[in-house]
Amino acid sequence: MIILDNKFEHFSKSNEVLEKTIISKSLDDTKNLGFSIGNNLSKGNIILLSGDLGAGKTELVRSIVLGSGSDGFVRSPTFVLINNYEGPINITHCDFYRMAENLEVEEIGIEEYFEETATLIEWPERIIKSLNMDCIIIKIYFSENENHRKFSFFSSGNKSKEFIKGLK
Repeated sequence: MIILDNKFEHFSKSNEVLEKTIISKSLDDTKNLGFSIGNNLSKGNIILLSGDLGAGKTELVRSIVLGSGSDGFVRSPTFVLINNYEGPINITHCDFYRMAENLEVEEIGIEEYFEETATLIEWPERIIKSLNMDCIIIKIYFSENENHRKFSFFSSGNKSKEFIKGLK
């Protein structure tokens, strides 16, 4: 698989460790990956989704929410910043695309969700400097085939490492 070289720069946490890489060859593959993530999700998980526009972040979130047992309708929260989905695991979905870079988590007020819900964050590049906790990091890359994606899973602590190990 050839990964396209584009101008998008994924963020990097100083303590991130590559744990797993998954190749999706179709939208169905991506949905199945999301279902697997959602099925393993628990309160307190923080998942950072990094990828260029159109990489599939929101589509992956849609499948994660369904895989968690919620039947909430997922739409990109780009204009409202945060959407909440109730279910067996309550999920907070954040999209910081329209935010200025280097915002503090406290400025946005999302830290209150971290312990009470599973939190999915698109465009974490905007707030990464203030995310010091253990996070599951998913970096999504385009390939030469329009429908193929490379998903690289990184841990930043013991909890995220165990979560990624549990994915099938």
